[in-house]
Amino acid sequence: MDNAYIYLNSLGLHKIKPGLGRIEKLLESLGNPQKRVPGIIVGGTNGKGSAAAAISSVLRAGGFKTGVYTSPHLINVTERIKINGIEIDGSDLARIILRVKRTAEKSIDGSPSYFEVLTASSFVYFAESGVDFSVLEVGMGGRWDATNVITPLVSVITNVSKDHMEYLGTTIGKIASEKARIIKPGVPAVTAARGRALGVIKEYAAGLKSPLRVYGRDFTSRGENTDDFDYTGSVWKLRGLRSNLRGLYQIENLSVAIAALEALPEYHGIEIREKDLRRGLLGIDWQGRLEILREDPPLILDSAHNPGGAKALVMSLEKMYPSRKFTFLVGMLADKDHSRFVRELIPIARRFIVTEIDSERAIGAEALAKKVSRIFPGAVSIEKDYRKAYRELFNEGKPACIAGSLYLTGAVEGIRRP
Repeated sequence: MDNAYIYLNSLGLHKIKPGLGRIEKLLESLGNPQKRVPGIIVGGTNGKGSAAAAISSVLRAGGFKTGVYTSPHLINVTERIKINGIEIDGSDLARIILRVKRTAEKSIDGSPSYFEVLTASSFVYFAESGVDFSVLEVGMGGRWDATNVITPLVSVITNVSKDHMEYLGTTIGKIASEKARIIKPGVPAVTAARGRALGVIKEYAAGLKSPLRVYGRDFTSRGENTDDFDYTGSVWKLRGLRSNLRGLYQIENLSVAIAALEALPEYHGIEIREKDLRRGLLGIDWQGRLEILREDPPLILDSAHNPGGAKALVMSLEKMYPSRKFTFLVGMLADKDHSRFVRELIPIARRFIVTEIDSERAIGAEALAKKVSRIFPGAVSIEKDYRKAYRELFNEGKPACIAGSLYLTGAVEGIRRP
């Protein structure tokens, strides 16, 4: 088993290898397992993991054996591949990784990427387990993402904002163009994109004759929180919906998920019952998204890591805790828009604690603290050890929030888990 994970880690967690040629050849040599399971693909800048988790939870509640593939993981790599909410066993993943390794050595030039190996492994696992559906979260972008080898039942793009600009482009239009490539000819698509991004997605979908449903035009929602919101779409008019996902921003993500589920009966004749939808929304497994670690005073863990995510986080915290100011514990990757991220948090910030995360891509605490101090006139302190920073935050006994990176989210989850 160790050999499999040594091989996987040798590929480099963060190494990006654009292009679909390797994954297509690899999957062909594996017998094209991705073609044996009907799939739903979910992309976007923020909220794609939440939408994927919601879709899979509803399918599972309806009695369908459902595989879900998400990224990145918080603590263990097995978190990325689940069937009916249960992580793949470490020995099963190791076995499949070694099979993928042997196949790659025979079928492609050079080595596949870390993400390609795990994506291929998920397809193999879902196919051999006989799942009814797979739900795939796009890793980054869409055009060259390894998940983009399927012809899905429905394509989902939650929203589009600036992130990963070194790979996807520096304008919203270019980024939207990359994400739109998960839409396939004649396949229904759902999006909550707005403005220029929506224009690009509309144009691309129209060129492929793919029916496109747009949030605010073809499906809508209304509500102040996920404990009570309404949804109106092409199939359902639902009142008093509830979900265990917290946060005002999750209403939009959940609405996108519901619209994607509506496409299944409308375009594919797959029955989704309202009672299963309601039950599924209440049982979504998705940690680190506006997760309440302590009720009073509130201590919140959130994976917001770009300006759009920070803005959504602040809107939710303002609704949940009016007039409260928060201490923010922040650690980030070097390639993020640190200044814009922090600016979004300032309206509800009391002070910042800056820490470092365990990644070769992380920005140093001193460098990040300098950026925070330029924008925020209040108190900014540094604690490089995230464990000590978390203890300081916890013992402070005031409203607090941890954000800035999924790696920091995973680190905190690791501290809290036995």
